[in-house]
Amino acid sequence: MISKKKVVILGAGIAGLSAGYFLSRSEKYEVVVIEKEPVAGGLCGSFKHDGFVLDYGAHKLYSLIPGIMDVFEEIMGKSLLKLPKRNRIFLKGQLLDYPLKMSNMAKVFGPVLVFQLGFGYIPALIKGLFKRDDTVSYEDYIVKRFGRPTYELVFEPLADKVWGGPSTLHPEIAKARIPASGGLEVILKLLGIKKETSQTNAEFFYYPREGFGAFPNTLRDRIKEMGGKILVNTKICRIERFETKIKSVIVDYKDETLSLPCDYLVSSIPLPDLGNLVFSDNDSGFHNAINGLQYRHLILVYIFVNRPIVLEDQWIFFPERNLIFSRIFEQKQMNPELGPEGHTAICCDFTTSEDGWQWSATNDELAEDSIKGLVEGGFIKSDEVRGYLVKRVKNFYPRYDLLYEDRLKTIYNKIKSVNNLILTGRIGMYNYNNADHCLDMGCFIAEKMTNNIHPNQILDDLIEHVRSYKIVD
Repeated sequence: MISKKKVVILGAGIAGLSAGYFLSRSEKYEVVVIEKEPVAGGLCGSFKHDGFVLDYGAHKLYSLIPGIMDVFEEIMGKSLLKLPKRNRIFLKGQLLDYPLKMSNMAKVFGPVLVFQLGFGYIPALIKGLFKRDDTVSYEDYIVKRFGRPTYELVFEPLADKVWGGPSTLHPEIAKARIPASGGLEVILKLLGIKKETSQTNAEFFYYPREGFGAFPNTLRDRIKEMGGKILVNTKICRIERFETKIKSVIVDYKDETLSLPCDYLVSSIPLPDLGNLVFSDNDSGFHNAINGLQYRHLILVYIFVNRPIVLEDQWIFFPERNLIFSRIFEQKQMNPELGPEGHTAICCDFTTSEDGWQWSATNDELAEDSIKGLVEGGFIKSDEVRGYLVKRVKNFYPRYDLLYEDRLKTIYNKIKSVNNLILTGRIGMYNYNNADHCLDMGCFIAEKMTNNIHPNQILDDLIEHVRSYKIVD
């Protein structure tokens, strides 16, 4: 019998579990997944509260990546619900179809503002004809393609709420988030001449019947069924490296110190944490780069309402700064069985920096502001609120500042000085992506490893592969 190679995976979010699932399925690897939290799944998990099954914000299973939708169905089987996607954007006190339509905009904004928006496309249209890509920031990217009036009405305030300082954001975040290629395409779609496609707007998505957390739970169970191990409530003490190879990971697990030998180490934990564990040298360039990576903290405020259902949409975007949240999501829009009869829960989500007032605000203050916004928007009445819950997550969203690509080059070069280390996931690679992309990364890594591709080459190939990822709301 050929002995299996030992793989230790750091982090049991979707990225780590996906890598563990595909590597276990290959039957060539002995897999151990390490997770510091009491349960697997990370922010793609679900939890129970006051009779509800709640997700950590809005999640869906949808992908443009060939074959990944089939993998979702293969893993989850008949437990998947296929739902028509319904989401809109709230502007000027009105709900607008998203993607935007000219007829809807004209009725809400009036002819003067619509003319200003349309006139603002002209410079973008003229510049687009020359097809020069000399953009230097998120702001530059959007203005050149959509015009400044639309940028200032929608894109700038929403980007500021979500990421902070659009003029200091790298254009790569816009390329991943915004599918339209330019002003002409937008005008044609607004007029209904050019239709949205599955590449720019999802008509439906899949959702697990028992809550989104059923997806990582199923990955966890499949790994165990195939002989892999998931160690939760586990602290990484140190990583033992001999010259260019990691030999073992030392962890605290159930009041014991365990040494986990590894032929390969796959990491989905934050790059600064990994860097401090693997590299203890005085490489100031590397440590400056890894500590210079910027993140945004996530805040989720769940408002519990005495009403069977509130929204007509699964989620709604809120670009304007007068409201604290940038998106709201109603759990029972996914499956009415996920909450008690006669009651519903609205999740208000927003991000902030470490020094943002939202992060230092009390839970009461955050809930009060969220309730105020929902009432002023006409979604609920204050006397319908029966309670709230606040969740905070540090360093959840990578923030692409103007120097992030240079920092990543320095970091990746250092990572490749270790011959058996592979990165994956949103936080592990510092790559803004969704659950489908993390699943694809796990599949990509397992395929390359089973074909005996060197880990350094796998990382190079993966860095190039993830550039093709697009996020479709």
